[in-house]
Amino acid sequence: MSRRALLTALALALTVLVIGVASAQTPYIAVYFNSGYSQEAKDCPGVGVFDTWYVAAVNFNMFLSGADFKIEYPPAVTLIADLQVWTVYQGTTAVGYTVGFPVPQNGFNPVLLVKPWVMWNCAVCMDPWNVNPIKVVANPSTGFLGGVDYPGYNLVPSMGLTALICPLPIATEQTTWGQIKATYGD
Repeated sequence: MSRRALLTALALALTVLVIGVASAQTPYIAVYFNSGYSQEAKDCPGVGVFDTWYVAAVNFNMFLSGADFKIEYPPAVTLIADLQVWTVYQGTTAVGYTVGFPVPQNGFNPVLLVKPWVMWNCAVCMDPWNVNPIKVVANPSTGFLGGVDYPGYNLVPSMGLTALICPLPIATEQTTWGQIKATYGD
């Protein structure tokens, strides 16, 4: 094999390896405002309005037998109750929540963990700089944030995503491609 062919093959192998590593998905637990697990930001609907949220384990890419986390609620909402999806659980989402599944769940798709039922304490998003984050963090009782795999029952650490109440608007303005090029010099 010639040197050029060897270098080409090596470059191709390295490219495939880098793409494979870059496309690896990080498991996370997140709060969503819809059952389709796509809405992670929401404006305040009004004082005294009740709402159901959805907490899901996403991108675990393995079968799950349980999960462990806590939700830090901002002043804009009050947790009324955790609507249970599973029969084996301990704690509340506000103080630390551990859930076990009676049958392993398919972590290759989002797995619903619990549905917090909350009451909103904000009339509108009045102060544009007062973003209210809803943070998913480690359960303080265990110090762990993540899931438990099946059949090995190993702890699988994950990230906790932050959902937002009253997110800041994204500033935009009309422009042309020529104006953008002129900014940086052709």
